[in-house]
Amino acid sequence: MQKLKSLLGGTFAAIYFIFPMGFVLLLLIFTPIMFLSDVSAIRTSGFAGPNTSMAMIGMSGLVIGLSLLIPPLRKMYNVFPWLFSFVKIFFVTFMILNLGLAILNYGYEVDNPTRHMWFFILMIVFIIMGRLAMCVYFWWKPVNIGKEE
Repeated sequence: MQKLKSLLGGTFAAIYFIFPMGFVLLLLIFTPIMFLSDVSAIRTSGFAGPNTSMAMIGMSGLVIGLSLLIPPLRKMYNVFPWLFSFVKIFFVTFMILNLGLAILNYGYEVDNPTRHMWFFILMIVFIIMGRLAMCVYFWWKPVNIGKEE
């Protein structure tokens, strides 16, 4: 019975890693790459873009949280020891950049060049402060590969 339970848990973990977790990993990789083009599109058009930041953060956080809470799903972090560090660092970066885009979108909801400039500056300050806070946090609590806190 224990072997069947382990086999089913491993199969479920593999399927979970391929489908929902694979999508989240792609999202975590491409968000920093696409951030500058998103900001450029908003600034050149003069209009706010789609404000999906909170939905993306929530869904990604749910998928990552389930992979850490459910014991059979945690097997993926044992198979790929680098995955825990990658997810932790990139998810924080993902949140900082998406919240920065939400700030910029909020500034571009009204057609006012002064407001656009101030919210662009506010977005830059938020991202710099968020990255500095992230650096300090990971300096105090380094991410250890294969070791959950």
